[in-house]
Amino acid sequence: MTILFMLISLLLATVAVVAVGDRTGLPWPALMTIVAAGGALLPFLPQIDIPADLILPIFIPPLLWALARKSSWALIKSQVSTIISMSVVLVFITIAALTGVTLLLLPGIGIAGAIILAAAIAPPDPVAVDAVAEPAGIPKRITTTLQTEGLFNDAASIVTFHVALVALVAGEELSWTTGVLEFLWSCFAAVILGLIVGRVAAWFSDHVSSIGARNALTWVLPFAIYAGAEEIGGSGVIAIVIAAVELNSRAAIGAEDRLSGQAFWGTVEILFTGVAFGLIGLNVRAAIDQVGSELWHAVWVGIVLSIVAIVVRGAWMFFNYKQNRKVIAHKGVAESVLRAPLRLQEALLMTWAGMRGLVTLALVLSIPANVFPYHHELQIIALVVLLLTMVGPGLTLPWLVGKLNLDKGPDAAGDKSIEVLTHRAKKAAAKHLLTHSELADEQIASIKGWIAQEFAAEEETIEDLSKMRKKARLARIEALHAAQAELLQARRERGINPAYVDEVLSVVDRMLMAAQR
Repeated sequence: MTILFMLISLLLATVAVVAVGDRTGLPWPALMTIVAAGGALLPFLPQIDIPADLILPIFIPPLLWALARKSSWALIKSQVSTIISMSVVLVFITIAALTGVTLLLLPGIGIAGAIILAAAIAPPDPVAVDAVAEPAGIPKRITTTLQTEGLFNDAASIVTFHVALVALVAGEELSWTTGVLEFLWSCFAAVILGLIVGRVAAWFSDHVSSIGARNALTWVLPFAIYAGAEEIGGSGVIAIVIAAVELNSRAAIGAEDRLSGQAFWGTVEILFTGVAFGLIGLNVRAAIDQVGSELWHAVWVGIVLSIVAIVVRGAWMFFNYKQNRKVIAHKGVAESVLRAPLRLQEALLMTWAGMRGLVTLALVLSIPANVFPYHHELQIIALVVLLLTMVGPGLTLPWLVGKLNLDKGPDAAGDKSIEVLTHRAKKAAAKHLLTHSELADEQIASIKGWIAQEFAAEEETIEDLSKMRKKARLARIEALHAAQAELLQARRERGINPAYVDEVLSVVDRMLMAAQR
């Protein structure tokens, strides 16, 4: 009964924190981190022990799926250089730097132990970035780059973490050859599994009429994929991302599915993150009791490692800025649509937005007890890193965005991209009316006017369609289907940000559902 009471309390606390964040404009993940840290310091709260081997399989899959479903194959292909640079190379450089510093600060931890801690701290949290981006006013081009980085950087860190942990538990020396081979196999196996599962799930989705069943499938899939990938030695993270993108690119997803899916996964993302932070905070409290006099040393180590992680990321963002400028100078302005950083201000913002989150704490807590010294200290260190890299940047990003004049960048607010996509949707709808409709000219003009009006004022109440004749209503629906198809085609094109497509597509989806009613 105590566990049930705590879970309900954490869910209510999460809802309250999100409401406060929405009211104040502050990112709720940062506020939730403060709540979790506060809970870790309260001695009267009950301790809830989560089995170490269940932490990652429970919390990572749904949060990754919620983020990956927003991506597309076109975006991933356009950002291959970003994935290699920020999701792989930067992670390994960060791990190397943190490992060296850890060996100096924690004598006796050993190379494997230092790599375990470094791998846990290395990857930024894409969920936190996603929650911070909109209230802070970060341009979608930058947000998309950060999200793409977050989709794949967990894979590099988790594989490195597991290789070092296996060597530590077995009492063996680390083999870099084995590590590289395991990394390559984990990526290959995950991609194949993700493609197969994504295609099968798309076929199932196309042959099931129940929206509830289709949403339920997407809820079960992330857990099943993660477990299956880990069973064959693959990366559960990559497998989930690939399956989510493949499913959304192949399945004939309708307007109601998209709108209900957005609401469903938005809720899952909030509640799962809140419960995860809360439970992990309660677990860390036991570590505080165990550390005793070494508490402040662990806090000091956490502060130093946070600074090292931020400095390494800043240097790499500056390097990426220089490289992106060279690419644009060589290939033209068109290359700037999905690239970031393009200005020094953007490099600074992306450095500060490297917030560590759930994966960092989950990895540290997944270390079996008594396998090496500093076991409890690592949990304190991870919590300190979270506070410094999540709370500080999360609460100050809105202020920083205002000071950096990011609206001077190329299409910072996405107005041009949204205007182009809206024009394509209207043009496709009008073309369908002219070539496939038997309505009179005045009725076609009326429908075209209605579509234009709804695009301009999506929140207004839609007129009563029952007053129009059946032919006119069907013509509207068919025209909107044409606009929908045009936007879905745009989502598959390279150089187009799917975030902007989804924004316009949600308008068409609402119009279509209203017309069908």
